[in-house]
Amino acid sequence: MTPRRPAAEDPWVRRARPAFLYVMYALILWTIPMSLIAAIRPDVAIAMARGAGAYLNAIPEPLYALFGTGYLGYTAARAWGKAKGVER
Repeated sequence: MTPRRPAAEDPWVRRARPAFLYVMYALILWTIPMSLIAAIRPDVAIAMARGAGAYLNAIPEPLYALFGTGYLGYTAARAWGKAKGVER
């Protein structure tokens, strides 16, 4: 049995991971209504997919790089902390 970590004092830290997972769940579950729309009205589904693609293409490349750097940096720092025994 692994020991439990103490809960973070900061409420933003406590909600960060669950909030990210909820967003990912919503994106995955969005495929259900999209597949129904595609079955009934393929033209509408294509237009919605093009709109989503245009939105994602409008996000500047440096913002993607910033997110990737932060995500990978956090992951590396977390792994290093666990390897050194600083974090559990």
